Amino acid sequence: MIRKILIFAIVFPSFLPLLAEKPKYQYFGKAYDLSTGKYIYSDNHKEYYNNGKHTHSEIQYKDANGKVFGSKHIEFDQNPEVPTFKTVDERDGYTEGADVKGKSVRLFFKRKKEDPLSEKTYTPKSPAVLDGGFDYFVRNHWDELANGTRLSFHFIAPVQLDDYKFAVLKIKDGEWKGRQALYLRLEIDNFVLKQVVKPFLLVYDVQTRRILQFEGLSNINDENGKSLKVKIVYDYPKEVLEP
Repeated sequence: MIRKILIFAIVFPSFLPLLAEKPKYQYFGKAYDLSTGKYIYSDNHKEYYNNGKHTHSEIQYKDANGKVFGSKHIEFDQNPEVPTFKTVDERDGYTEGADVKGKSVRLFFKRKKEDPLSEKTYTPKSPAVLDGGFDYFVRNHWDELANGTRLSFHFIAPVQLDDYKFAVLKIKDGEWKGRQALYLRLEIDNFVLKQVVKPFLLVYDVQTRRILQFEGLSNINDENGKSLKVKIVYDYPKEVLEP
């Protein structure tokens, strides 16, 4: 058996990490149209850990029929709040992401497969948050948010090649499907833009500090390339919510 494994590793070396690496946690979120309640897609997460630390995640996006149409690779090991990531929608080639090296961030995006890649490298103002790093921002500032402190930060938007001032604050303490929950509102921290950009509503589990529900503009587009307005409800296995 060992000899067979060695031969396989020599002949197909790139496959070895795929065999050795297994996700610690798997879960998914179901996205529903915010207006009609129609089920649109799911985001399916695999979380990978090294020595107890969440290093990266792989996410597949599936339509209502279960067909995969997009993916995201996101790395949390260097800076959890400003992670390196890349999202690709295979339907039209929409791509966005960021390469993070120290304090420097290279943003990139294209709306369609045939478009040239637009990019910009700069140093965002601090504190900065990028993509799925928002969850870590919430976890890292949990006590402040739970106590009612309104926190501002610079939310980096690759598709705009820029960042915008946002703020997050507690709406209430409550329950969500029988679990103690913290309800938050995420809003753009600009009086003029606040009139046109509606806030995001989020629900986090108090025990695990995991997101339970999201309402607002999705990072997934509709068939016309416009962001969907959704409610995403997350479903975790027992070992995640009861560690």
